[in-house]
Parts: sequence; C-alpha cells; structure tokens
Amino acid sequence: MTVIEFSKLLANLSPLISCIGMVTGYMFRKHLNPVYKSLTVYCALMLLMELLNNLFGYVLLGNNMIMLHIYSLTELAFMLYLFKKHLLRQRHIALTLLGFAGLTYIVAEMLLIFVFEGLDVKQFQPYAKVVDNFVIILFTLAFLNETMASFREKQWGNLRLAMVFLAFFTLNTLFFLPFNFMVNEGSGIKFYFWTGHIVLVICYYLYITLEIWKNGRTQML
Repeated sequence: MTVIEFSKLLANLSPLISCIGMVTGYMFRKHLNPVYKSLTVYCALMLLMELLNNLFGYVLLGNNMIMLHIYSLTELAFMLYLFKKHLLRQRHIALTLLGFAGLTYIVAEMLLIFVFEGLDVKQFQPYAKVVDNFVIILFTLAFLNETMASFREKQWGNLRLAMVFLAFFTLNTLFFLPFNFMVNEGSGIKFYFWTGHIVLVICYYLYITLEIWKNGRTQML
C-alpha cells in the first residue's frame, strides 16, 4: 500500500468517527451534560464539513480550497460559543473581541482570495486555520488559568478536555503554517505531511467521541 492510498484510507475514517460521535451523543442526549451535548453538535458540524469538502472538491468546483476557510470559520464560531457559554466563568472582553476579530479576518481572507483576487493555487497561502487555531489556543489558556486559579472541583472535570484542545490546536497550527509549500511541493513529502495531519485529526475526533460516550454512560448509571 502506497502512502497516498494509506492517506486516503485514513481520510475515510475521519467522517466515520465524527458520525459515530454524533450518533453516540444523540443516543445519550438525555444524560449528557451541556458541554458534551455541545460536543455532539461539534461532531455533527465536522461531519457536515467533510460532506461539503467532497461536494466542493468533486462536484461543484473541482477543488476544495475554499473549504479551509469555511471549516475554520465554523470551528472558530463553535469554539467561541463553547468557551463563552459553558467553560469560561469570566467575561474576558478583550479575548472575546479577539475571537470576533478572528472571524472577521477569516471572512475577509476568503473574500479576498476567492472573490476579489481569484484563486491562484501556486500562491495559495491562507492563514485562516492558523488564526482559528491561535484564538482557540488563547481561549483554552484562559480556561486553564481560570480553573487552576479557582480550584473549583466542578471545573476540573473539563481540564483534560482543555488540555486536549491545547495540544491538538497547537500541533494543528504547525501543520498549516507551511500550507503553500505542502500544497505545491512536488517530491511526495507532502503526502507524509498530510497523513500525519489526518492521524492527528482522527485521534482528536476519537477522543471527543469516547468522552461523549463516557459522559453519557456515567450520567445514565
């Protein structure tokens, strides 16, 4: 099996795990706490992104470049809601404004690349996902600071989730910083790069799915 074939096989696991997470959350919907109910919606959104990715890539446009911005916008909007609604206790006005600035930047970059300038694959170097990851990392750090400063027992239950967010979005940023090089690189190294990224995403979705299942089962017993 070649690296390309292995990468495609792994890529098919990502929407499958998102679907399992969504179905699991729906089955335990009466027993999940608000955080994991929201994560069930997150799984559904990520599954939708996968479907749209195939739609744009194979049916409508012939490439899925725009999906990076749609994905980043959707993910950042959801994470802003999750942190502001369920995780953070303080208002963090400056951080919230930064979050909305991040959303604005993603929309502006999408319009610039796909509407005003037109897509040039050779020059395609978006920073939407980097901005998305950076803002989420800051929100995660704010939550960790609140949790460790207050020592509220209830909040420690989400500490592991926050640590996973921190690790995933930090590593994810490292994958997307050299985006243009990895899209246009011709020696085949990029397939190892994207395979590593897919493995990271699968582990992340798998963790969220398992946490939804564990929370639903625990609350039901």
